[in-house]
Formats: sequence, C-alpha cells, structure tokens
Amino acid sequence: MSENQYDEHFADGIGEITLSGGMVRMDLFTITGKSEKEDRPEVRVNDRIIMPPEGFLRSFSAMEDLVKKLVDAGIIKKRDIDAGGDDPAVSTGNLGPEAPPKSPNF
Repeated sequence: MSENQYDEHFADGIGEITLSGGMVRMDLFTITGKSEKEDRPEVRVNDRIIMPPEGFLRSFSAMEDLVKKLVDAGIIKKRDIDAGGDDPAVSTGNLGPEAPPKSPNF
C-alpha cells in the first residue's frame, strides 16, 4: 500500500462503545434492511475501532467541532434537553434505527 492510500469503511453509525483492557472499542454498524420479527430496520455490526483513551478523546473533540459546524450550517438541529436531564442531542431526522443502548462503561 502506498503512502497516500488508506482503507475506507462505511458505517451507518457507532453502536456499543466499551472500555476493555485499557482500550476504547467502538462497534460500527450498518443498516441491513427490515427485521422479519419487527417492523423496524435491522442493524449488523460489521467493524470495530480500537484506540487508546487519548485517541478517543482527540476523536471526540474533532467530532464535536464537526457537529458545531453542521449545526451552524443548518444541516442538523439541536433538540431540546429532554426531561431526563441528558445532554443536548443532535437531530438529523429519521435516518435509521433507534439508537443502540448506551454502554454501561460511559
């Protein structure tokens, strides 16, 4: 592989995020179609990113910066803080399945 080539991976989102063995592990998922048992999209974990906590924090900061740019450009809109007191989330409309459960590690 030359110096300028890299692998590209598509994901519809990040599923479970865990801290294991001192490393942050993020499962990437894709939407594979409708579930036969339920009337909602089926998701499949197809890749995993593993990085040290410092790399995760740098990545999180970069994602926060991009979210701010997307909000400023009007591409996405902030939702109100829900009654549970969670942090403000970002709404992109109906782009896929309900968010996978949050990891108990964070």
